[in-house]
Amino acid sequence: MRISEVAERSGVSARMLRYYDRQGVVRPSGRTTSGYREYDEQDVWRLLRVEGLRALGLGLREVREALDAEPGGPGSLLGELVSRTRAQLAQQRELLSRLEQLEASGPADWARALDTVQLIKRLGSGRAESRYRAAIDSATGSAPPAGPIVRALLDEPEPGVAAALRWALGRAEDLDAGEAVGQLARALDHPDPDVRERAVRAIARIDAARAEPLLVRALTDPSGEVRALSALALGPRGGGAAELAVPALIDLVITGERDVEAAEALGAIAASAGAEMPERIVRALAVRIDAFDGTPESRRRVAQALAELPLRATGSLLDRLATDEDRDTARIADYVRGLAR
Repeated sequence: MRISEVAERSGVSARMLRYYDRQGVVRPSGRTTSGYREYDEQDVWRLLRVEGLRALGLGLREVREALDAEPGGPGSLLGELVSRTRAQLAQQRELLSRLEQLEASGPADWARALDTVQLIKRLGSGRAESRYRAAIDSATGSAPPAGPIVRALLDEPEPGVAAALRWALGRAEDLDAGEAVGQLARALDHPDPDVRERAVRAIARIDAARAEPLLVRALTDPSGEVRALSALALGPRGGGAAELAVPALIDLVITGERDVEAAEALGAIAASAGAEMPERIVRALAVRIDAFDGTPESRRRVAQALAELPLRATGSLLDRLATDEDRDTARIADYVRGLAR
C-alpha cells in the first residue's frame, strides 16, 4: 500500500506517517522502484497500535520501546500505564486541593496569595517538625488565613502539631468566615472519629453564634470523646445551648473522665441559668449515684463536684453523702459543706 492509501485507511495523515518513519516508530516494509514508501498489513497493524498507545499518554520513544520489546501483546505495559495514570491523578488532586485552599482564603493581592501558597506547601510537609514550624510561623506574623489552617488541622495526626495549628487558628483573620466554618461543619460528618474530634476542638475557638449549633450537634456523636469535648466547650458559654450539655457533663463526672473540668462547666451553667438549673443538676447527680453506676469512686467525684454548685441546691445531697458508708466520700462531702458555709 502506498502512503496515501495507508493515510486514508488509518486516519493518520501522510505527514505524520513520514514523521513516524523518520523517528523509527512505523517504517514501511519496502520501497517501490521509484522510491515511494510501500506498507504491508503488518505495518498498518503496528501503526494502529502506535496510535492506541499514544492515546493512552505515551510519548513516541516509549511507544517504540514498548512495541519493540513486546511486539506480541501488552504484557506489563498496561500495568505501567495504570501506575503512571494514578500518579498523575494524585498530583492533580494535590494541585486541586491547594487551589481550593487558596480560593477559600480569598487573598486580596498577589503578595498575599504567594504567602498563602507557601503556607499551604509547608503545612503539607511530610515532616512533623516542618508542619509545626509552619504553624508557629504563620501565627507569629500577620494574621494567617483560616482555610489552609483548618484543612491542615483536620488532617494532622501529631498532637503537638495539632495544638500549634489550633493556636494559629485562633489568630486567623477570617476564622469566622463562612468557608472555614463550613469546612469544620462538614468534618463533623467524617467517618473517622479522630477527624471529628479535631473539628470540635477547632469549633470551640470560633464565634459563639457560629460554634454553638455545631457543638450541640456534636453532643450526639457516636464517639464519647467527641461528645465530651463538645460538652466541655459548651458549658462555660452559658445560655440555652450550654444547658443541653448537662447530661454529657454529668456522665464525665460519674465516669471520672475530665471530671474536674466537667464539674467546673456544670458550675458555670448553674451560675448563668435560671434558679431551677442548680436543683436540676443536683437531682440528676443524685439519680446517677443511686443507679447501677453509683460506685464509691463516683460518689466521691459527685461530692467534689457539688463544691461548684450553690449550697441551697446541694445541701440535702451533701448531708446524705456526709454519712456515706465510704469514709472518703463522707470526708469529702463534709469538707465541701464546710467550704460552703
